[in-house]
Amino acid sequence: MQSFRLPFFLTILMLCCLAVAEPPAVATSSATHETRQQTETGNNSPFNTQAELPVYPPDDPTTLAARTSKRIDSAVHDHPMRFMGAISILFVLLVVLLLVCLGNKCSRICRMEEQLNKDELTGLPNMEKLKSLCAGLLTTQVTADYMLLSGDICQFKTINDQFGFGMGDRLLQAYASILQRNVLPEECCARISSDLFVLLLRFESWEQLAARIREMDNELDEWRKKQALPYTVRTVYGAYHVPKAQQYDVQLMLDMANYARLEAKRSSGIPMVLYNERMRQEALLCQELNGKLDEALNSGEIEVWHQAKVDMRTGTIVGSEALVRWNHPQRGLLLPGSFIPLFERNGLVTGIDFYVFEQTCRSLRSWKVRNLPLHPVSCNFSRLHFERPNFTQRLADIADRHGVPRHLLEIEITESAIMNNPDAVWVQIVQLKEMGFKTAIDDFGAGYSSLGIAQMLDTDCLKIDRSFIQRDLPGIRAQIVLGNIIRLADDLGMNVICEGVETAEQSAIIMKLGCYTAQGFFYAKPEPTHDFEARLAMQGM
Repeated sequence: MQSFRLPFFLTILMLCCLAVAEPPAVATSSATHETRQQTETGNNSPFNTQAELPVYPPDDPTTLAARTSKRIDSAVHDHPMRFMGAISILFVLLVVLLLVCLGNKCSRICRMEEQLNKDELTGLPNMEKLKSLCAGLLTTQVTADYMLLSGDICQFKTINDQFGFGMGDRLLQAYASILQRNVLPEECCARISSDLFVLLLRFESWEQLAARIREMDNELDEWRKKQALPYTVRTVYGAYHVPKAQQYDVQLMLDMANYARLEAKRSSGIPMVLYNERMRQEALLCQELNGKLDEALNSGEIEVWHQAKVDMRTGTIVGSEALVRWNHPQRGLLLPGSFIPLFERNGLVTGIDFYVFEQTCRSLRSWKVRNLPLHPVSCNFSRLHFERPNFTQRLADIADRHGVPRHLLEIEITESAIMNNPDAVWVQIVQLKEMGFKTAIDDFGAGYSSLGIAQMLDTDCLKIDRSFIQRDLPGIRAQIVLGNIIRLADDLGMNVICEGVETAEQSAIIMKLGCYTAQGFFYAKPEPTHDFEARLAMQGM
């Protein structure tokens, strides 16, 4: 319909012009007679002859321009009202035409703005639209309590990789439809990027909010079953409780929710985590430390500390564990939990592990030269090492270069690393034992397949996780579980060490259950290498 509007108005305009330009015949004849008289008078003028000036021929009255001009003049003179009416009609038509053009332009602008503020795949608002929606809701709903949620779909990458991007797109569209059905009029939701969704929901209680997220997850999983996808589809969310303030910075609130979302992704099995300031500080610390590891290793900021392993019956040192610390020039002493997870995610943790192992070999060589008591020292290694076939050979090369007997070096493997790739770990443990190294399963009991690990892996030592010691050890049930683990390890020919022993009561119970080696604050705290050497020297006297 719009394509015919312009020709229609042009046709009306041409008809108006023709109506105005058709004067009566009498007026035309009179005008022609007057023109001829004026021409004859002009040609016979004595002024032109006396002045001897050149005489220009008059305009030809037969030309189209002359005839049109005379007709218009005559029409204006003879029919002024008709002429004014035509002008008025023309003006109205021009105004209407301008209004139609302006309306079309406004409509196109609105459609463009709608497309710019909408996610093309799912139809949900995008980031810019989300900011305006959140600001509007938080400003108008002043008495309501809100929670800003940032979440993503846990299995999205796996589905994309195995079933193609088309299935991934359908998954996003299905979840967007679920959100639209479950979000109330005084709430909003948006898709920010890839599988990242943001929701601003009314908050009544944490249980009520978690129930809403579970309900949407169940709907998504029902859709997954209809699509015959083999993976359970779940989401993970970070939550930020919106303060009731006058000014709302939506981007800042979203950043806080993202900190909590990343924490939730690292905390396996937790679908939603509430933001706290510690998360932001840890994220800022990670940003600061990232890229400075090489400088810290070269400048000696990365230090190796030792924590003694003690025979509880005599109090003598029977070994130690090498631990890493970062002596940061501005932030002071940083514990492993503040930087190891960062470097494990970006793969640089392997450099730290080899650095600690080499420094341990240097210390053992130094203790041997100074005739200090020599005991096995255990070193932790990330799961990333066990995916590399040259790992065991590199350890052997480092130990041989420093002249350290391999039986003085114990390689600790965490239970989580074993569960990540049990076959690869089994091969590496066999190779380590063949090369003369000792091996140990660290944090035993922290996972869900501990008994299977103990049966599968032939290691020298079993380090029982501190959670067994800290969790109601005086209770009968706890002692039954711990006692059976100790007897199981003994039957399999493994030494047992209990970690996290902090009281004399815990020490007495553990010895009663048949374990005599412990590591914990009750006997010795982690300490710098030179302090641990002094402890060794005191024992050797």
